[in-house]
Amino acid sequence: MTLDDEKNSVQRFVLKCNVSACYQELSNKIDQPWITVCGHIFCASCGLAELGKLPAICPICCHQLTSPFDIIQSELNPPSHFVEMVLMGLNPNDCLEAARRGISFWQSQSVLQLNSSENNVQNTRSQIVEMQSHYEDKVATMNREIFTLREECQRLKEENSKSQHHKTPVSADRSNSNTQEQQAVAATKVSTNATGTVKKQLYPRPSIPLQHIRPTSSRNDSLPQRQFLGKF
Repeated sequence: MTLDDEKNSVQRFVLKCNVSACYQELSNKIDQPWITVCGHIFCASCGLAELGKLPAICPICCHQLTSPFDIIQSELNPPSHFVEMVLMGLNPNDCLEAARRGISFWQSQSVLQLNSSENNVQNTRSQIVEMQSHYEDKVATMNREIFTLREECQRLKEENSKSQHHKTPVSADRSNSNTQEQQAVAATKVSTNATGTVKKQLYPRPSIPLQHIRPTSSRNDSLPQRQFLGKF
């Protein structure tokens, strides 16, 4: 990785307010952020609410902030002449310590943002698992209801089939009895000719089962058969 790549990667890193409920990106366009000696940074509104009066306590690490130099409002993008002059005249050891503290601040902020991102990912995964479990329970419940409804439909079909099976012999007996009655009525019909003579119209008699035929007596067999010849 070249120096330009490292510079671009640093430029893409944006500081954010360390209050988790806020966590907004910080820039000089909003207001000058508040920075503590313990290495935390806050937006103008959160800094004023939490650190507006001394002594104060850092809301992130609970570090005691008693000196006016423990809290500063700083510019994130100072002009170039300020950067060139800010360390002028300081002891080299102080310059190195200031540079070390500045780099440590950026490292701690990157770790905080990384931890925050991991917590967000973990919370999202937990929500996904809960939602998946919830929908799996819903699907299982719906499948059980569908299975119960199918069993109920099958039972109703079987009952309907049985009822139709019982009704079929009864309807067949009724149709047979109706046919026999119609044949008996047809056998007794008469027709009238042109002269008014009434004659019996012969129709085939219905067949009677053998178990319903009565045996005829011998007295009736000895009587001569008579033929109707009269007129009405």
